[in-house]
Amino acid sequence: MRIKVIGVFTVLVLGLAGSPAEAASSWPGDSATKYADGTNVFGKNLSGLSFESPNVVWAVKNGPSTLYRLVPSGSTWKVDQKRALEFADGSGDPDAEGVVSTPDGLFVVVERDNDDGDVSRPMILRYGSGSNAVGEWELGGMPAVDPNDGPEAISWVPDSYLTRNGFKDDSGKTYDPAAYPGHGTGLFFVGLEATGEVYVYALQGSNAKLLSKFASGQSQVMELEFDGAKLWSTCDNHCGGRTTTLAISSGKFRATATYNRPSSLPNVNLEGFAISPTCVNGKKAVLWADDDNTSSHALRSGTLNCSA
Repeated sequence: MRIKVIGVFTVLVLGLAGSPAEAASSWPGDSATKYADGTNVFGKNLSGLSFESPNVVWAVKNGPSTLYRLVPSGSTWKVDQKRALEFADGSGDPDAEGVVSTPDGLFVVVERDNDDGDVSRPMILRYGSGSNAVGEWELGGMPAVDPNDGPEAISWVPDSYLTRNGFKDDSGKTYDPAAYPGHGTGLFFVGLEATGEVYVYALQGSNAKLLSKFASGQSQVMELEFDGAKLWSTCDNHCGGRTTTLAISSGKFRATATYNRPSSLPNVNLEGFAISPTCVNGKKAVLWADDDNTSSHALRSGTLNCSA
């Protein structure tokens, strides 16, 4: 039954906002990719990536829940910091599926507590320097799905971009940051694995206010990444590792292109994707996280054309 449901959503997602798979273009960067970690540094379950700066990357592992700070080491990345993650009360093992570094702090999206894995618990958690979350927000408005098919991706989009481009919520009202006091300086975009939909939240106090939802252009979404001009949504080996870009048109996020993975990147369980904020010689560095640690490597690197 689950396969049939996903199949229905595939038709809806592609029809509403994405380019069909057969229309995908070649990867807009170098075809070459390489390992970006040492052998068996992370093991399995590396699931999310986010650049804080050109020389700092955050990564999360969903089981056991672990946060890593990565820094360059020659042509690869090494672990600079590592710590276990817990809920705010010091309990549990948050199933950390995605991470995003923002001017307002470091945020992680989880779909359940691994200590109670049969129960969905979609949340955003904020972390400081310790293991305990310093902020928690329950994510309402999502459909009931299997506990392992919940929120898989998170990104953050600044208010400046949203207002400049006339973003509208699902009521048709143009987004006004002042209407959401205390929400910080941007909105959080959360990808639901089961349907490929993206949910947009303003985090106010202890409440997550749902403003909008839209199709990501993927039948399943594993990662979301905002590059300053557009949103990237990625899928794993279930979709051939394709990536779709989305930008605001007439107030809504709509697909602008769909790309195949680089030709040298194997069709493995790529659950994390991040783009460097810096352009060097017309290229940006990109990273992928392989949840399965294929060939004893969980991190791969490549490039993206700055003009993409």
